[in-house]
Amino acid sequence: MNSHNRILKARSSVLTGFTEHCRRHQVNPMHLLASENLAPAVLRSSDLQIPYENFVRVLHRAAAESGYPLFSLTLSLRHGIEALGPLGLMASQCSTLGDSLAIVQKYMDCYAQGVDLKLELHGKEARLVYDVHMELDIELTQLMEIGIGRIYNVVKALGAPGMPITAVSFRHVPLTNLETYTELLGVEPRFNADINSVSFPAPYLKLPPAPASERVRGYFESFLKQAGHNHSRPLKQQVIRLIHELIPTGEASADSVARLLGMHTRSLQRQLKLIDTDFRTLLEEVRYELAQDALRQPDTPLTDLALQLGYSELSAFSRAFKRWSGRSPLRWREEHAQAVTAEAG
Repeated sequence: MNSHNRILKARSSVLTGFTEHCRRHQVNPMHLLASENLAPAVLRSSDLQIPYENFVRVLHRAAAESGYPLFSLTLSLRHGIEALGPLGLMASQCSTLGDSLAIVQKYMDCYAQGVDLKLELHGKEARLVYDVHMELDIELTQLMEIGIGRIYNVVKALGAPGMPITAVSFRHVPLTNLETYTELLGVEPRFNADINSVSFPAPYLKLPPAPASERVRGYFESFLKQAGHNHSRPLKQQVIRLIHELIPTGEASADSVARLLGMHTRSLQRQLKLIDTDFRTLLEEVRYELAQDALRQPDTPLTDLALQLGYSELSAFSRAFKRWSGRSPLRWREEHAQAVTAEAG
């Protein structure tokens, strides 16, 4: 994915654990964010979008100010699939590790635009290759290390008990001595490699993934608890929150949401019916809300927006938006821009 047509962004969940990690290394997280014009709110919510360039610069500043070159790698190693939100739990519920990694691959660009994740097989070895496709005039070493660290932890979390990590490769030169890397990763990594990757035995792809840990389940239960702001109708709020999380991944279906809630799809639909709604209605409401938010930004291409909302074609999105608002997306954007101009005048 190239960066010619838009500013690449990542979900603020990429900063999971950032505050605690900064304090551990005696740097001020608020000063670091402010240096790149990022609001403190990005540390409180995992749903916000932050420009990738600002995120990468924050990582470099953190490594420099802390005097700890492995700041990004160690930050990434503190978190597993919970850093992917509910989709991490969904991945752990697949029938095989191969299916789990397929879901992670599908989700990755929504989690962090411009990031490419590819599973390759080489004889008896499987490797997950990590790369970025963005044109930033800054050093990407810290980004590569946080990316490989996250991939390493996702593979470790999803792999069946006893599955070894057989190799870790970095395209860049080491930032400190090999012994420190080996102690962190459990295997001596290769540097100046052709690719960034994490490898493990291929036969494990056909085995069931490891069950979600208590920590991940605890995180997910906390996530749902936070979603239920309206205590008179908590299920509706939980479904809406999950739809928000899953729409960018293409997995926002009644089956997926029901599975994440530990319910059968029919049971979910029955319970929604008792509160005078249904899954499709809630899905449409969320899509309309997200569409309006995106259309308020003049640089969001309509085709990209349609794909992000789960429509295979722009025409299908345009018909849906006109049904919701009575106007085409383009006309709605024009009217919004005129209203903003009038208020400013």
